[in-house]
Amino acid sequence: MSRSHNKKRNVGIIYEQIVLFICNKLLEENKKDAELATNIIAKHFKKNTQLYKEHKLFKALLNTSNVSDQLASSIISEAKKACNNMFDSKKLEQEKSLLIKDLNYCFGKGTIFEEKITDYRMFATIQTLLNEWRDIDGNFEKTTEYEIKLHNRLTENKKEDRPNIPIKVDPLTYRIMNKKFNEKYNPILNESQQKLISNFIKDDADLISDNYKLLKESCIKKLDSYIRTCNNNILVEKNQNIKAKISNLDSNDLTKENLQKFLIVAKLKEELVGE
Repeated sequence: MSRSHNKKRNVGIIYEQIVLFICNKLLEENKKDAELATNIIAKHFKKNTQLYKEHKLFKALLNTSNVSDQLASSIISEAKKACNNMFDSKKLEQEKSLLIKDLNYCFGKGTIFEEKITDYRMFATIQTLLNEWRDIDGNFEKTTEYEIKLHNRLTENKKEDRPNIPIKVDPLTYRIMNKKFNEKYNPILNESQQKLISNFIKDDADLISDNYKLLKESCIKKLDSYIRTCNNNILVEKNQNIKAKISNLDSNDLTKENLQKFLIVAKLKEELVGE
């Protein structure tokens, strides 16, 4: 290649490392660093930035698989055209430098880059191709070699032993989050709460919304059933207020704050079942 691969300037790697950093900080209950890193993503990967555009293209190439040879060739061809037409290379490099500077300043030099990434070789292959496709003086033979590797990736049929995750969710993020949540929280979370968190990690809006609706309905039914045989006057008096609060929860609100509210509803339902 005309230039060697630099993992600190690999948009796919650095994004995943920030996400993993956030996950780890949340599990450590270090909300300050997790929020700071989240804000950095929002700042540097906002829509219409060069980083946003490159990361979007990167993820499309990384997450696509099991397509025909013809379609794979077409995808690579369109990606090459995008690299030639939609990027300001100088501005992109400046944005990457500012991102790295921000991360080093906020968390210490090199801290973010200590997060380990699986499938590193494919991350490197894709970023190298993006760089070479933008470089009019790129190494043709090496580019061809890497395009063949990407083509094989696009056409391979993945059969991973994991839940079916929508394309918009990064499989690496899912595996890490799911593993860490299971290890740390399964002993203290009930089945409904585990399901809510699992769906939240998958980032499937329809699945999350449907589960929220079902949880609201089932919890209200359990509450009505409990109140009919309840002798506690205080609980009976507060029943309507509790029902109103549950009913007013927005099933289409996919924020972390709303997840916390539904986790409480799931806990209430468990208490009602156990009376």
